[in-house]
Amino acid sequence: MTETRRTSLFRRLRLRLAASIGVAAAVLVGLWLQVEEARAPRDPPEVAAGEPVDLGRVEITPLALTLAPPRREGEPERLLLRARLLNLTGESQVAVFGFPPHPPALAAGGVAWPEPEITLDRDGELLVQLHPRLAERVTLAWQVPPDWQPGPVSLTFHRQTFKLRDNLYGKASWLLFQPVARMSMVPEGAP
Repeated sequence: MTETRRTSLFRRLRLRLAASIGVAAAVLVGLWLQVEEARAPRDPPEVAAGEPVDLGRVEITPLALTLAPPRREGEPERLLLRARLLNLTGESQVAVFGFPPHPPALAAGGVAWPEPEITLDRDGELLVQLHPRLAERVTLAWQVPPDWQPGPVSLTFHRQTFKLRDNLYGKASWLLFQPVARMSMVPEGAP
């Protein structure tokens, strides 16, 4: 009887050991999949003209993208994005698109363009600051490169994350920029 009890004990230990190894493997595989999902960059969702995009500090609503003639002779053409900006914070923002600034990134043919010049539509002056809950119409202007052929362009919008209490200093701060939306369209007025 002791021999059957001993084999029964070994069999139970083997079964429990096999079950424990299986559970541990399942947990490790699940954690690995979550880490891989978090590491893999996801494409941001597509937005259309007229849809608001929350960028953290501000909300931008792209209205129209047009190809405009040069302001003065000898200058290149300009690509203009007319948009509505709304400051979502409780104070006037000097860094409307965060610090360092991350205005919408324009790319055409896989080539990124330099940062745009941002002007207020109401007075034609450069955007210096944006007051809370006061919507402003602005124009973002990119200088068209000489070798660019009119066609579809892609705008990527970046959101800055607000953390009420950061881990380093223990105070509120704006951290990290992440792509939050993408808009692809052909500019109006392109031949």
